Amino acid sequence: MLTLHTFHSGTRESEYAGWTLVNGYALNHATVSTHRLESDIRSISKFNKFVEDNGFKLNTEGGILKVSPDGLLQQSSTVADSSLFTFADGITESIPRSYIEFAERLPLPQFRDLQYEEVKEHHRRDGFEVGNADKIFESTSKDQLTRRSA
Repeated sequence: MLTLHTFHSGTRESEYAGWTLVNGYALNHATVSTHRLESDIRSISKFNKFVEDNGFKLNTEGGILKVSPDGLLQQSSTVADSSLFTFADGITESIPRSYIEFAERLPLPQFRDLQYEEVKEHHRRDGFEVGNADKIFESTSKDQLTRRSA
């Protein structure tokens, strides 16, 4: 059984460790590829405004928009939902749960002159960006959960 002390010990080592102790195999996050949307808010900047205008708090760690060094991968995320969790020692605390990530993968330089409808997934920037991911995972941090909306 998970005690509050064990949870806090895990969190001191890594917030992800603490998160995993409580949430186990639950979904940490899902990603919406904004460039695949069939609407006028497919650019991540417009999408972020839409999300905030609808009352969701965005992760501000490293700025709302996390941009890869090449500028072709742009990401943002909501702040995780949280809910009450009762530990084995009877103590109840609010714990971060899941969040939603948003990503826009822009066309590679050699394909930037293609019309939007011509751009396929293989024309876009691919891969993972560690610098962005570190900031995105802060969506579950206590600092983000307790921060007031802008």
